[in-house]
Amino acid sequence: MTSFECRGVLVDFPYEPYEVQKRYIEKVLECLQNGHNGVLESPTGTGKTLSLLCSSLAWLLAKKAAIQANRMCPTESNLTISINTAAGVDKNPNSAWNGVIRPPRIIYGSRTHTQLNQVMKELRRTNYKHMKVGIIGSRDQLCIHPEVTKEATSSVKIALCRAKVSTRTCQFYNNVELKSKDAFVENGIADIEDLVNKGKKFNCCPYYGSRELQKDVDILFTPYNYIIDPRTRKAQDIQFSDDVIILDEGHNVEKMCEESCSVDISSTDIALCIDAVTDIMKQLYDEKNTEFSTEPIQLKPREFSDDDICVLKALFLEIEKVIDGIELTNSTNDKKMEGSYIFKLLQGADITPSNMSKFISFLSSVTLYMSSSNSNAPHQAKEACLYKFQQFLECVLQSLGTNGDPKNTDKYFRTYIQLEQSKYKPKNDSIKLKEFKKGKTLNFWCFSPGFGMRDLLDRNVRCIILTSGTLSPLAATISEIGIPVKVQLQNAHVIKNSQVCVSVIKSGPSNKPLICNYTSRNNSDFLTSLGQTLVNFSRIIPGGTLVFFPSYPFLDQCVNHWQGCNIWASITKNKSIFVEPKNKDVLNSVIEEYYKAIQENKGAILLAVYRGKVSEGLDFSDWKARAVIILGLPYPPYQDPRVVMKREYLDEMRKENSQCLSGQEWYKLEAIKAVNQAMGRVIRHIGDWGSIIFCDERYASFNIKSQLSAWLQPHIKIYDQFSIAYRENMKFFKETGAIMPSAVLFSNASFDEPAQATVLRSIETVKRKVLEDGTIKLYEGYCSKNENKIEKTNTLISSSSSNSILESVDNFEEHTIINTILESQPLKIDVTSDLKPLAKKRKLKIIPNKIEYPKTIEDSKSKILSFMNNVRTVLNEENTYTNFVRIVRKYITEKNVIELIESLDKLFPKKSQEIISVLLDLKKFLNNEPNNQLLSEYFDRLSPDV
Repeated sequence: MTSFECRGVLVDFPYEPYEVQKRYIEKVLECLQNGHNGVLESPTGTGKTLSLLCSSLAWLLAKKAAIQANRMCPTESNLTISINTAAGVDKNPNSAWNGVIRPPRIIYGSRTHTQLNQVMKELRRTNYKHMKVGIIGSRDQLCIHPEVTKEATSSVKIALCRAKVSTRTCQFYNNVELKSKDAFVENGIADIEDLVNKGKKFNCCPYYGSRELQKDVDILFTPYNYIIDPRTRKAQDIQFSDDVIILDEGHNVEKMCEESCSVDISSTDIALCIDAVTDIMKQLYDEKNTEFSTEPIQLKPREFSDDDICVLKALFLEIEKVIDGIELTNSTNDKKMEGSYIFKLLQGADITPSNMSKFISFLSSVTLYMSSSNSNAPHQAKEACLYKFQQFLECVLQSLGTNGDPKNTDKYFRTYIQLEQSKYKPKNDSIKLKEFKKGKTLNFWCFSPGFGMRDLLDRNVRCIILTSGTLSPLAATISEIGIPVKVQLQNAHVIKNSQVCVSVIKSGPSNKPLICNYTSRNNSDFLTSLGQTLVNFSRIIPGGTLVFFPSYPFLDQCVNHWQGCNIWASITKNKSIFVEPKNKDVLNSVIEEYYKAIQENKGAILLAVYRGKVSEGLDFSDWKARAVIILGLPYPPYQDPRVVMKREYLDEMRKENSQCLSGQEWYKLEAIKAVNQAMGRVIRHIGDWGSIIFCDERYASFNIKSQLSAWLQPHIKIYDQFSIAYRENMKFFKETGAIMPSAVLFSNASFDEPAQATVLRSIETVKRKVLEDGTIKLYEGYCSKNENKIEKTNTLISSSSSNSILESVDNFEEHTIINTILESQPLKIDVTSDLKPLAKKRKLKIIPNKIEYPKTIEDSKSKILSFMNNVRTVLNEENTYTNFVRIVRKYITEKNVIELIESLDKLFPKKSQEIISVLLDLKKFLNNEPNNQLLSEYFDRLSPDV
C-alpha cells in the first residue's frame, strides 16, 4: 500500500500508481473539488476502477474532515484553510449536509450488477474498505419471498410485492424495521449475494432493508439506469443532496438516457386495460352480493369507489377510440408528429397535464388492488398492462421537465404512430385478424440524452463524472450528453508498443478487396475470401480469438457458407469454433466451453456480434483473447423508424446550433462506438498483449481511423497485401510471446493488474529443485517426470518462443539465487506444480543443453551477497536501493527485457562511473538470459554521463 498527495488530498493506493493513473486521479479530484462535470476516457487495463474509488473516497474523507473542522473551529485558521482547499468549494452552501445532517455521498453507477460486484471486489483491496457501503438492487436480485420470486416478469413481481407490503402479508418486509440494522449493517462490503444470504438468515427483506440504509452510506453502488431513469429513481426513493454521481462504463449512457425517457403503448395494451377494469367491476359486484351472505367474508382493502372504476373504464374506452381514429400515411402506414402531439391525443380522453398526476395515483391504487385479488396468468397480464399505462403517463408528464414547460416536450421528444406488430401468431380467425390489423402502437420517443442528464443536474447533484475505456471521440460524446463539461481526459495506455499489433487488411488471401458492406454480404466470392482470411490467422494466433460480425443475419450467412465448403473444417483443424447464441440464457455455457477449449485443446475462435454480451462485461484477458478480428462497420438499421427520426431530429438541432452532431455524423459514430468497445476485449491489463485485425479496407480511410480510440491510433498499420499483414502478425506473436510472461489462464487476479506468470514460475521451480539438492541426476529425473507438462504449457506460443523458454531453464541458476536473496520470504519449493496444460500438440523430445553448475551453491551465494553489498554501498539512498531490488526481482519473475531496461534508465537518468560498475556487475548474472541480445546491446551502450 502506498500514499501520495494530489491537489492537496492524500490518496491511498494498493500499489505504486502508473503515471496514467495519477493523471486520472488528478482529473477526478478536479471535478470533485470544483463541482465540475467531467468526461474521462482511460483504456481498459489502466486501473481506472481503482483510480476512481481511491480518489473519490480520499476526497470524501477530506470533505468530512472539512465539515468537522469548520464546526469545531468556525474562525478561519491555517488548518481550516488547508482542509477546505483539499475538500473544494461548497457548490450548494445551503444544502442539508452543510448543516448537521450528512456529508455528500458517492453514487457509483455501472451498467450491470456483475460489473458492480467487480468494482466492490476492487474496493476490498483498498484502505477505504472500512467506509460505509450500500448497494441498490431490483426485486429480481433481492426479493426472497417464494411467491414473488417464482413470477416470470418484473412488472408482476413489482405488483405482487407492493400488494403484500401494503397488506402486511410479507413476513420479510414486516421484519425490516426491527432487524435491518442487525442484518445489513456490518463491517465489510456486502454485495447482492451477501445481502440475500443475510436476508434469509435474519428472515428480513434485503430489498427494503438495503433501501432503508442507503441514505447513511459513504458510497452507494447501483446500476446506472437506477440513476438515469426518473421512474426507477422515484420507485427506489433515490434523492440527491450535493452528491457526486459517477457513471462508470458510461459508453452506453446516451442510449440509456433516451430509452429511460421513452415509452410506447399499443391498442392491445389498451384492450387489456379495459378487460382488467371490467374484471375489477365484476369483483366489486361480487363483494356487494357477499354483504347479504350469512358466512363472514373479508373484503379486500381499496382506496377508490365504485364510481371511480366506472370513470376509469370510460376513460380507457375513450383512449381506445382516440387511437383507432388516428389516420396513418397511406404509403408508409405510419405518422410522425412533434412531441406535444401526445398531449392532444390524451386530451381527447380528458387527460391533461393538470390532472395527469391524479390519474397516475389512481392507477397505482387500482393496480395494487388487482395484485392482491388474483394471481392467475391472464389476470397478471391485464394487471401488467395497467402498470404499463401508468408508466406511460408518468413518462409523458416528465417530458415537461422539472419546470413543467411544454416547450421541452417539443424540443426533446417526437411522437410516432405505426401499425401494431403482433407478438404472437394470430389464430385462424378472419374477424380477429381483421380487427388486429387495425391496431396501432403509439410511440413517444426521446431523442436527446441531454434531457435526462440535465434532469439529474437539476436534482441537487454536485457533479457528474462520465467515464469509460471507450468514449472516443470525446467531442461527440460531450455534444450528445448535453451538459456543461469543464474537465476532459483522454488517457494513454500503460502498455508498450511491443504489446499490441494493429492491422488494417485491405484484401484477402486471394487479393479480393475486403469490404464488408450490405452488397458484398451476398457475394459468394467475398464470403469465401473472408473465410480464408480466418483460416490463415487461425494458424498463427495462439489461445483465443474473438471475431465480431455486424449482425446475427450476417453471422448466420457466413457460418452457413463456410460449413458448405471446406472453410469451416479448415478452421476446426486449427481451433475449435464457438458461436455467440441469440438466447442469452445459454451464453454462459458457451463461454465456459470456449474457455475450456483454450485450456485443454488447441485454442478456440468465438464468433460474436457487436453490441452483444461478448463485446462487454465478460473476461477475455490473456490467452482468452490474444486477437480480436473486426469485420465490417455495425451501422444501425438505416430504415428503422427510430433511426430515421433520430437522424432527422439531429439535423433539425444542427440548424439551431452548429456545434451539434448532424444525423449522418451520429449514424457513423454509432458504428465506431461499437467497434471501439469490441476492440477493448484484447488488452485487459498492463501485462496483457494481443493483436487487433481489421478485415475491411474502409478502416484505412482517415475519417474512420481518426474516430477510433485515441490510444490505438498510433499503432495502426495499413496493408494492401494480405501476405505482408500475415507475416507481420506471425512475427508479432512469435517475438512478443517470447518476451512477455505467460499468464495464468483462469486466475482470480484483479482486472486492474496483470495475472501472474505461471509458465516461467514452473520452470523456475524445476531449477530450484536442482539448486536445493545440487545434483544433475535429480534434475534430469524431475524434468523427465514433468516433461509433458512443460511441452503442453508452451503450445500456445510459437515454436521458437517455446525453445527460448525451455533453454532458459539451463541457465537459470545464478539469478535464481539472486531472486532468493532478494525475497523477504524463505524459498518455498513446489515439487508438484499446479500448472494446467493449455493445449495439446505433437510431442517434442526436449534434450537439455549441457549444464555446468558451480562447485557449490555457497560459492554462488557468496558472489551474489558480495554484489548486493556493493549495490547497497553505492546506492546509499534507501529508496534507490529498494527500487533497484524491486526492478531486478520483477524482471526475474516476468522476464520483460524492455521493461527492465526502461526501469533502469528511469531509476538512473544520469549514470556515474559507480552506477555503471553496478550495472555491469549485474550483467554477469544475466549474461545467459534468453533475449540476451537486447541486454548485451544495453550494457554495451553504457557510458558515464558528462
